[in-house]
Amino acid sequence: KTMAPGSVCSMLLLLGLCAGPMSVAGFNPHIRPSGDPNCPPEQVHLSLGKADGTSIVSFATCQEFSRVPTVFVGESPGQLDTKFSGTTHTYTDGGWEGKLHRVTITHSKPNTLYYYRCEGLNSTFSFLSKPELGSFPVHFRAVADLGADSTNPGAGNATISALAEKISDFPLLIHAGDIAYTKGDQYVWDDFFKEMQPAVANSYYQVCVGNHEHYYNFSGYLNRFAMPGPSGDFSSDNLFGSYDYGGVHFVFFSTEHSLHADSPQVKFLKSDLEKASQNRKKVPWIIGYAHKPLYCSTDDYYDCRVGGPLRIAKAVEHLFQKYDVDLFLAGHLHNYERSYPVYDRTHISTSYNPAPHTTHIVVGMAGSDEGLTYSFEKEKPDWSAVRHAALGFSEVHVLNATHLHFEYVLAENGTVFDSVDIVRERNNLEVEIKYEL
Repeated sequence: KTMAPGSVCSMLLLLGLCAGPMSVAGFNPHIRPSGDPNCPPEQVHLSLGKADGTSIVSFATCQEFSRVPTVFVGESPGQLDTKFSGTTHTYTDGGWEGKLHRVTITHSKPNTLYYYRCEGLNSTFSFLSKPELGSFPVHFRAVADLGADSTNPGAGNATISALAEKISDFPLLIHAGDIAYTKGDQYVWDDFFKEMQPAVANSYYQVCVGNHEHYYNFSGYLNRFAMPGPSGDFSSDNLFGSYDYGGVHFVFFSTEHSLHADSPQVKFLKSDLEKASQNRKKVPWIIGYAHKPLYCSTDDYYDCRVGGPLRIAKAVEHLFQKYDVDLFLAGHLHNYERSYPVYDRTHISTSYNPAPHTTHIVVGMAGSDEGLTYSFEKEKPDWSAVRHAALGFSEVHVLNATHLHFEYVLAENGTVFDSVDIVRERNNLEVEIKYEL
């Protein structure tokens, strides 16, 4: 959560009032040479395309790369017969040198294992295409506050390793902000994506922006990801957007930018949640994620007593309640906290069966060089069900139209520390869903 010194903007950013450029002295971040004169692709990661039946393959190369970025796709690793070409761009903030590439690939079959290879790279990756609209079960993992490999206590090395396992069981990974922990050194992005490639080249990697991405007006984040937003322009789509995945509608937004009622993203949230609520007959679940939480009780006065309740909740919680958002995932606090179903801090149900309000879960325990946060407020709020701090990640199983099973898994040994079953009533809707067993 710490901010780099040297700018008034860095302090204002804590209040969400500034997103201006920052420079970091002393760094010379160049993409690390691979030793291969052909300048092969590296840092491969996959994300959902905006249109159904599309995915986006993103990767980096050294600056000398001069070919058209190309990806070969097929249903067998030995028959990658379909060829797709993409676009190249770069950025130079922080002295970064290299090229970034995006290739949109199409695939007609839902819930199907596809294989792909980036031209110039020997490795072949695979992914399970997006499930059919309205289908169940849906399985995904979620993390927040995950940094590059570090020797510091509480770093996310064990989490990075664990996320590379059982990928076929969890074809979607959500990262709710604070990605890589570059501290302004754009070089760290390269290291992080290399470490994460075994996981994120073989599953969808869906992210939202956190405060640690603020350097150079978020340019590293904006240039390196490709999220499905409303405009088709990644400079804004990477900040807020939504997508359907099976029987779940996911919506994400930025807690680092304006949450004024007239801001583009709040207007988008209202419109998107209204449409998603009306579409519940086909897609029953609505799950939101952003970096900073509405609810937390870490011993952190600003984030848990001011920023959460007075800024973020004031801007969006009435929308969550009006449109029945089922689950909201966040990070920022480097620990785990699960709420009871709650609205406005006073309407609390200790039962999740059925859950009358949104359940809020902080999943900021993935690990970074800043370590974990073990200190909570002495008095646990009535809305708080479980608080804990150990390296871990979450696994979510949306079983059908009304039942969701959530687990907090310890990264170092795979033990499930906490779990909860969330049951939602659907107001007697005849939900049209398809089950994939």
